Amino acid sequence: MSKKLPLRLLLCLWATFFVTHLFAQDRQIAGQIRDEGGSGMPGVSVLVKGTNRGTTSDADGNFTIGVAGSSATLVFSSVGYETKEVPVTASTSTLNVTMSPDVRNLGEVVVTALGIERSAKTLTYSTQQISGKQLTDVRDANFVNTLSGKIAGVVITQGASGPGSATRVTLRGNRSISGNNNALFVVDGVPIDNTVQGQVGSDFGGINGSDGAANINPDDIESMNVLKGAAAAALYGSRAANGVIMITTKKGKAGRVSADINSGVVVESPFLLPALQNTYGQGNGGVTSDRASGSWGARGTTYPNNISDFFRNAISTNNSIGVAGGTDNVQTYLSYTNNYNQGLLPNNDLSRHTLNLRINSQISKRLSTDAKITYTNQVINNKPRSGEESAVVMNLYKIPRSVDLNQYQNFQDENGNPTYWTTSSIYMNPYWTTNKTSDLERRNRTILLGSAKYQLTDWLNVQGRVSFDRYDDRYNRSWSDRTLLFAGPGGSYQDFTNDVLERNMDVIVSGNNNIGQDINISYNFGAGQTYKKFSQVGANANGLLVPNKFDLSFARALSQIAGFSEKELQYVFGTATFTYRDYLTLDMSARNDWSSTLPAPHSYFYPAFGANFILSDAMQMPDWVSFAKVRGSWAQVGNDTDPYLIAQTYSFSQGGTGGFISRDPTQPATSLKPEISSSTEFGVDLRFFGGRLGIDATYYNSNTVNQLLTLGLAPASGFSNQFINAGKINNKGLEFTITGKPLRSNDLNWDMTLNYARNVNTIVELHPDIKVAFLAGGFGRTAGPVVAEGGSYGDLYAQRWKRDEQGRFVVDANGKPVATSNEKIGNFNPKFTLGFNNSFSYKNFVASFLIDGRFGGVMTSGTQANLAFDGNADYTLANREGGWVLPAVTASGETNTKAIDAETFWTTVSGGRYSWGEFFTYSTSNVRLRELSVGYSFRTPDNFFIKNARLSLVARNLFFLYRGYATLDIPGVEKRKLPFDPDVNIGAGNFQGVEYGNLPSSRTVGLNLKLGF
Repeated sequence: MSKKLPLRLLLCLWATFFVTHLFAQDRQIAGQIRDEGGSGMPGVSVLVKGTNRGTTSDADGNFTIGVAGSSATLVFSSVGYETKEVPVTASTSTLNVTMSPDVRNLGEVVVTALGIERSAKTLTYSTQQISGKQLTDVRDANFVNTLSGKIAGVVITQGASGPGSATRVTLRGNRSISGNNNALFVVDGVPIDNTVQGQVGSDFGGINGSDGAANINPDDIESMNVLKGAAAAALYGSRAANGVIMITTKKGKAGRVSADINSGVVVESPFLLPALQNTYGQGNGGVTSDRASGSWGARGTTYPNNISDFFRNAISTNNSIGVAGGTDNVQTYLSYTNNYNQGLLPNNDLSRHTLNLRINSQISKRLSTDAKITYTNQVINNKPRSGEESAVVMNLYKIPRSVDLNQYQNFQDENGNPTYWTTSSIYMNPYWTTNKTSDLERRNRTILLGSAKYQLTDWLNVQGRVSFDRYDDRYNRSWSDRTLLFAGPGGSYQDFTNDVLERNMDVIVSGNNNIGQDINISYNFGAGQTYKKFSQVGANANGLLVPNKFDLSFARALSQIAGFSEKELQYVFGTATFTYRDYLTLDMSARNDWSSTLPAPHSYFYPAFGANFILSDAMQMPDWVSFAKVRGSWAQVGNDTDPYLIAQTYSFSQGGTGGFISRDPTQPATSLKPEISSSTEFGVDLRFFGGRLGIDATYYNSNTVNQLLTLGLAPASGFSNQFINAGKINNKGLEFTITGKPLRSNDLNWDMTLNYARNVNTIVELHPDIKVAFLAGGFGRTAGPVVAEGGSYGDLYAQRWKRDEQGRFVVDANGKPVATSNEKIGNFNPKFTLGFNNSFSYKNFVASFLIDGRFGGVMTSGTQANLAFDGNADYTLANREGGWVLPAVTASGETNTKAIDAETFWTTVSGGRYSWGEFFTYSTSNVRLRELSVGYSFRTPDNFFIKNARLSLVARNLFFLYRGYATLDIPGVEKRKLPFDPDVNIGAGNFQGVEYGNLPSSRTVGLNLKLGF
């Protein structure tokens, strides 16, 4: 796509704004808005009462608004503060306003399921809000990663494929064994497709696909509301079983045209690399050999930076402009954002253009419309493989310590053969991998949203919405001739396209009535439809007639890449909320779905109930208690499955005279039932000392039944396996959010938020014939995540060091460790998470930092197993000279007296590509300085065209405050500290808990500039 096109379009539309909306006939009122401590308040909404004309205050609290006529009333509102109305007359030209905190948030309106707005005090379930500003100060290529530590109960896991990698977002634990555990993303009331495609499902490795949420532009986000439990998300039905992240985007405002620019540049470097030894060089048995694959040779010259120098200091930039303006009847918001992110590996980068246009219209007194179009163009060059099989990271880490990698930047000889420091049938020069293999991913995505609302009466309205989400992903993958494992004769090439279309339509009738003086009822009912189509077409050339001619026309053997699916969901729903005297609320909702993926009649129903009681309104409380509310709810959420599991499917392949048709080996599940999650939730919301301290606490307990499992069948049945409904998974936990304002003065202010969450998962039952089921691809070469009856989702199984009945280590007759069969070694989920967010302001200076941590949980590292096998890891230095007698017993119970050396020990337990997982399993407990921002707001003259400006130093992943250790203490070896970032997993699917050839996460440091016009 031409880089000039978005800019030209932006300039044309911007010019249209200025020509159309000059407001020369209005008089301007200027002023400043301050909080209770006297500091200027940014982001306060200023509205001319009775119109749609409005603006927002800048970073210093300054505002300017046009007012027609001799008198009017200005309405000032901000989340957490009481709404204030101020009359102005013909003589008013300046205005200074002081906002008062609303300690009860009685006037706060939040966006809930289906985009329905509700008063915060009436909610009977837990939600947590985040402002758009918290997502744009310190950035990431996938904005979802910046949610870490900011929401109680969320666990964020990044994929290991660099910029553009998918991110796994789980709320309140994992629920589905073979299905999706990701939260649903909803933008402006409408779900968007966030399919996490093509994730690596075992440690053998592969190329991870991208997700949909990464395409959401954080610069367009006004606010975010996280609906964690079933009661909050039930109205979204099947897709909301794992919670909902509600996003509200920016709109235009009546008044003068305003513009905001956000521009930043950061430098990224590896956050954590393996600790390596720099004493011994290439060889075996203490003898130098230039053909050896490992570093078990003699002492000698080493190259300490032969790995770290391969990674580059990557440059990433973001540039965004948003323009807003309009009249009382039409308001428009237009934005353009460009993101460019270099990866840590050479030749790997991401470029993304996002263009967004939103128009809100008040066509008549009763009819209003909202229309939005968002276009995204994204290109990812050379997304790296993760996993064991010749991924670039594994090729890099296999380098002996005495090999100068710079000598191998010329990655091929005069005959085109790869250069390498030894012989191998698997591993290659990493420079060959980055230059002679390619993975190009291009995405064009368009999201259209249109809605119309008609006010039937003062108390009843009807709204209709339709949205289209269409994206086309084009993949070109090439492997040059002589690339090990992947290239056929002459090379190999893949070219295919994935097309996804999702359409959502709904109609909602909403009303609000008073029943007498004490009771109010608000209600919503409606119906809708979701349709999704997936189409894949392309081909694979396994071998090329002309070497390295990457075109399907030159294929030696051509095989098709094809896929197709359709899915439709229809639903009806209803809600009712009764409020008594503003302090007692009863909530009821129900929904019925009809899914094309389930057997006739395709139907499943689920209800929800909730209540809250505002103690501080119902009774006299001590003065130091500002607000007190208790709440409780019970809800169910249904969940369907993938298409085509209930009917027999067949495959066609070429051959013979007319091809072959073969039956799918999986027996269809003709009586498939929907997965059902039932959840109970209780919570309290407390505010003390005039709102200076707040506590929100929640307890939840959920059960998910009718899991979809695969059961093996006898060959005589004609099938190899079948799908069945079985199993019950329980999640229960606690969430705390503590907010505080420790300092409040004219110059110095401090706000803090502490998030805590603990989730306990139990596999209550599976099936009479199935007691253990592997997640995703099953067991690989290090460890495998499983669900086992009586255990927890994500238990890791691997080979361990055998112990006798007294718990003593067992060795063989030669003094080498003995392995067990696969046993449980831990669980990949954290026991609890913490996030501590702080923001400060002192005069014109602002600062913020976020510390977050995960405690408990383990991961197994195939990378460390390889580094140990090759003698590259730092802990292989101990016992190299021999004489290492392990404190263990033999199989017969006799005390071990046989001495071994480090090479014998580590090559035994690592096994090269297949390791004994317990030896390389680490506690993933860690605490880090996640984000840091220090900025200065510049004051500008009153009539200057720049209204506000802020320059900030920003950083992300600065350093660990604590890292866990290996779970196995090996006698004679110092404790081994966690050598990788547990935030990064081999993929973003259900296969978790294994690190193997993962690209390291990055530390970012840079500058960010925000300008307002």
